[in-house]
Amino acid sequence: MTPFSKTPDGTVVVGFSAVECDIIADLAAQIAGMLGDIAGSDDADPLFDLVGIGGRSAIDPDPAIARLLPDAYGDDSEASGDFRRLTERSLASRKVANARVVIATLERDSGHVELDEGDAQAWLRTLSDIRLTIAARLGIQSDGDEGATDSDAAVALHDLYDWLAFVTESLLDALED
Repeated sequence: MTPFSKTPDGTVVVGFSAVECDIIADLAAQIAGMLGDIAGSDDADPLFDLVGIGGRSAIDPDPAIARLLPDAYGDDSEASGDFRRLTERSLASRKVANARVVIATLERDSGHVELDEGDAQAWLRTLSDIRLTIAARLGIQSDGDEGATDSDAAVALHDLYDWLAFVTESLLDALED
């Protein structure tokens, strides 16, 4: 990967190898797949459906989805359930849309990626969602936690998690320029 940089016209550019493109596209597709059912839920209240809101009142049992769609009020499960019921579907839909932007820009640019401001923001959100998902799978709760390291797969996930932190930091640096 060549680090992200900003051109004089404000476009953010980066170069990825084919393998790096495949990894990021696959991970973004996994995020879209995990949240796709929630975003397109058929059991929506008809009134909520008209305005694009809705969701379940209970947090998802999958720790990764729970990390992506957390409780709004950690100390008040009733308020969290009400909030989730009104916002979960639209939040999941936005996350899926962001992941699809990442996939589309990778397919369009074949390694040399050019992002406008909106695409760059979608990339930041999706990279964050991917890292949150990996953290949930590894049992990482906060900075400094190691989480699982008991297998080759866990070590590989840690390496991926760290690499994605580098990619995110590079994008943030370019956006600050």
